[in-house]
Amino acid sequence: MHRRRGAFARFYPGGQLILAFESGQPWSDAGSYGDRYGGIQIMAPTADPLRWVMVGLEFDYRSHDKTFVPHDVVWHPRGALAWLHEGCLYGQVLAHPRGELDFYSWPRRDQELPLELVLDRWGDWRSLELDEAGRILTARDAAGCDRYDLVDGLHARDDGAWEPLEVA
Repeated sequence: MHRRRGAFARFYPGGQLILAFESGQPWSDAGSYGDRYGGIQIMAPTADPLRWVMVGLEFDYRSHDKTFVPHDVVWHPRGALAWLHEGCLYGQVLAHPRGELDFYSWPRRDQELPLELVLDRWGDWRSLELDEAGRILTARDAAGCDRYDLVDGLHARDDGAWEPLEVA
């Protein structure tokens, strides 16, 4: 048996549902085996109101004593995904949007596909937003905001000048 526990859920404009989850450790009569995961799953509505499709999936290992409950998550259909977790801003942009994923298998994670950009920044952000084009990511903290141009790889603090973004 493999248990999954929800940790975050939010509807976004366009009707997408972003879910964060934690998996338990698989077990059988012979004992436990396998890994625990924390991740994000993006579901999109279809023309059929009773049918949803998975359009994004990101997950990673988590230790037995850690939880994965993001503070905020944003996603854009062009393949931009960002989340806040334990004082860190994580973000990535796929080289190409994924389209519908096979919901009944365990598809590859977004990070296993070609990426245009990866962000990993420490800070005290409270919320995230993406513009309508999925190009500008804004991370707000108590003192202002950081803006990230996910296409040209630029960063600006508040209304300051855009500077090249140093990426890992």
